[in-house]
Amino acid sequence: MLKSFQARLIMFVLLLLALAQLGTALAVLKSLKADNYKQGVQSIDVSRNVFDLFLAARAEQLTKGVEILTSDFGFKQAVATRETGTIRSVLQNHGARINADISLLVSPRGELITATQPLNITDTVADLVFAARRSRGSSISTTVALDNRAYQLVLVPIRAPNVVAWVGMAFLLDQALAERIKNVTGLDISFVYETKDTNMLSGASTLPSIEKETLLNEIGNIKDIITSPVFSNDEKYLSLGVDIGVPNQWGIIHLPYGPWLESYRDTRTQLIWIFTGALALALLFGIALARNMTKPIGRLVDYATQIGLGVTKEKVTAPEIEGEFGVLSNTMKTMQNSIINREEELTYRASHDQLTGLFNQSAVEFYLSEALPREQGSLVTINVRHFKRINNMLGFDVGNIMLSKVAERLKLWGHDATMIARQTGDKFLVLFDRTINEQDCFNLKQLFNVDFEVEKGSNIHLDISIGVLPFEHATASVNSAMRRLEIVSDKAREESDGVVFYVVGQDENHRRQLTIIRDLPAALEANQLFVVYQPKVGVASNDCQEAEALIRWIHPELGFLPPDEFIAVLEHAGSIQQLTKWIVNSVLSQLSQWWAAGHEIRVAVNLSAHDLLDERLPNTVAKALKKYDLPVRALALEVTESAVMKDREKVIGVLKALQEMGVHLAIDDFGTGQSSLSYLRELPVNEVKIDRAFIQFIDTNKGDEFITNATIGLSHSLGFQVTAEGAENAEGVALLRQYHCDKIQGYYFSKPLVAEDFLRWRDTFNKH
Repeated sequence: MLKSFQARLIMFVLLLLALAQLGTALAVLKSLKADNYKQGVQSIDVSRNVFDLFLAARAEQLTKGVEILTSDFGFKQAVATRETGTIRSVLQNHGARINADISLLVSPRGELITATQPLNITDTVADLVFAARRSRGSSISTTVALDNRAYQLVLVPIRAPNVVAWVGMAFLLDQALAERIKNVTGLDISFVYETKDTNMLSGASTLPSIEKETLLNEIGNIKDIITSPVFSNDEKYLSLGVDIGVPNQWGIIHLPYGPWLESYRDTRTQLIWIFTGALALALLFGIALARNMTKPIGRLVDYATQIGLGVTKEKVTAPEIEGEFGVLSNTMKTMQNSIINREEELTYRASHDQLTGLFNQSAVEFYLSEALPREQGSLVTINVRHFKRINNMLGFDVGNIMLSKVAERLKLWGHDATMIARQTGDKFLVLFDRTINEQDCFNLKQLFNVDFEVEKGSNIHLDISIGVLPFEHATASVNSAMRRLEIVSDKAREESDGVVFYVVGQDENHRRQLTIIRDLPAALEANQLFVVYQPKVGVASNDCQEAEALIRWIHPELGFLPPDEFIAVLEHAGSIQQLTKWIVNSVLSQLSQWWAAGHEIRVAVNLSAHDLLDERLPNTVAKALKKYDLPVRALALEVTESAVMKDREKVIGVLKALQEMGVHLAIDDFGTGQSSLSYLRELPVNEVKIDRAFIQFIDTNKGDEFITNATIGLSHSLGFQVTAEGAENAEGVALLRQYHCDKIQGYYFSKPLVAEDFLRWRDTFNKH
């Protein structure tokens, strides 16, 4: 809800007013509370003054009453003669008349002569008498503590004519006195003292008994409220302590704060109602204001929503609004037009090639997703052969011109085509609703036999290859259709006439290759691959001390896979290094067992071009030999000359590093590569293996015999050992021995064998 502008505007108005009202209310309440407190303090101060005046007036009244007694002649005579019984009787009678609680007679030195009650106040009275004598006072009025109770004491001297004694009357500060003071001040009065056992306040009070106990317990230390009044916990009373001049004895004035508190609460309630009413009015005002202010915004939002939904500008009319929102409306209208133009441009770019103006690959795939499956029509792919050379020789600008001209000719040829598209680079695709035949392809070829004029007087001839996929073979899947089209396109580039029609089953080989690439990791883990060893027989000693490791793969679905097939596929897919790592570890693991048993056999492993381009190969081989605790001479590596030619400098560097380690290196399939003799002297190898193509028919083909003899002689002159591959009969073996070939391998001696069979064959052969 608060995400809308209208809701936010309403909330802003309400919040602004609420803050203003709250601030005003808090200020008023704070001022009212402070004023109430100030009035309460003033009332207590007045009551305190009345309290003090009341005690002073009472002391003066009592003093006069005692002076009447001291002026009585008979009483003076009794005091002079020390008639104790008479004195006590007079004291009791006179004390009863003036409501004295205790009456006493004291000697001029402050010694207690007699009292109406047993008292232990000799020291207190003596101090008062001595103080009066020093000040030459005629009477004494003070407050004293007798048995933890506060008394107002009056002492008047008896003169005859000198002071012969002091008459004292003590009046208890009790409940009755508190009630009398309350009647005058209108406030509750307490006379309290601090009990020694609980340190709690106790004494007389005009407060109700329940409130008295609670309030006195809350006050605790009376000294804290002597200077300024404090509230009770429930703020029902405001209390102020009064020092009455007696240790641990105090008076307390209690102001009932209820009326002030009730007034404060009434005011607070009124403010709350005012605050609530103001907020309600603000809410109504805010809603009305927000609706009025957000109405043009709502119209603009609806307009923007329709633009966002892609409605055309003819169906959306910009709202007519004045002021700043009108400017925004016009801006959005301009924006809508720009969006429509931009969308049209983006839609065109998304489905068209920017160079030629033809459709692009995305447009083709979208069309096929809607059109497949279907029976009628054809897909024709056209590749410009060797177009990269034109870019390299003449530059990309000329290349782009040529591609545009190719597009124009395809439009002439495919005038009845449903779609003409440029897929990538020099590849074009034409889609027909009719069946394309060989004559159509011949016509296209003829059209391209006419040279293209790049500049005036400068012509270029382009050759094209054509692949045709009838829709009946396109399947319902766009990916399958494009894959089959790619198959015929690749095949057309390889054919001399450059025209290939798709035939059912052509993509089976492609699927087979994908299966091989996909299943290799699982096949290695499941031991579907295994190693066989073909013996290498030494001619001089007529024994077998070496072998070549060959890989065999029996696929659970595809059956036996020829090594040439899956190795070529893995090299093309970039997965060959995974296979190389596996065979190196498998061979070294087997060699570690043989060498531990005393069979010091050297086994050769074939490396691919990808392996030789890895500069980490020497370090990898060294770690593998160390892992299986084998000497370097236990392993030989064979590389083809064609693999060396991939990157001659890098490969030769890797081979030199291996040779420096002491690894035996051999050139495999020698004689079938390019420039064999010119590079042979630069290769850091130890051995040359003559390809089986020259050995298989050496006994019947004089050309093969001559090439083999020359190769052996040349290799020996360069310091290389020579191994002949593919020896299959005794006559060929005899010729190889005659030409001093170093080692021979072939079916004449043995086919490739698994490890156990190889070891048994070797033992048997070496015993001959």
